[in-house]
Amino acid sequence: MIDFAAVPVKELPDTDWIFFTSKNSVKYFFKQNLDLSNIKVACVGKGTYKELSKYVDYVSFIGDAVDIIETGTDFAKVVGGERCVFPVSSISKRTIQNQFLDQSNIKDIVVYSTNEQVEFRDPKANVLIFTSPSNVRAYFKKITWQPYQKIIVMGPTTAKQLVDLGMFNYLVPELTGELGLIDLLK
Repeated sequence: MIDFAAVPVKELPDTDWIFFTSKNSVKYFFKQNLDLSNIKVACVGKGTYKELSKYVDYVSFIGDAVDIIETGTDFAKVVGGERCVFPVSSISKRTIQNQFLDQSNIKDIVVYSTNEQVEFRDPKANVLIFTSPSNVRAYFKKITWQPYQKIIVMGPTTAKQLVDLGMFNYLVPELTGELGLIDLLK
């Protein structure tokens, strides 16, 4: 229900850290051939870590809390007063970045755009799994929720998008990744 396009980046700002918020931020960042020497690397979640491991040998911080605010708070403590760059989507909610009390050392670089699709067919699924607020918006612009459908959202930011649409009947996994989903699909 969404697609992505690369956004060119001319140069990486001076930084001590780079934090990847999704698999797409990793993929589109590393298409840019930017130099990461002497920069500590961090990410959120096992899926992002798995993708990041294809490009770097060591990841200094992996935030694995279901609540992204908790990850942001923990990471802000680790970074302290150092500088950090976040490769992001054009519609980033900046949830992790917003946990930094001092925003002066935080910089976003847009490495890809996220575009909601308008042409797709109703999958007629019994279970709907949403991984981002943009997935929620795109789906419900076109399709009406049916009472037999179970809705699962991957985290509180995506859940908030459902609430903003007036929907409160959803589940959030207690664990990140596939294990959390399996628990809810039983």
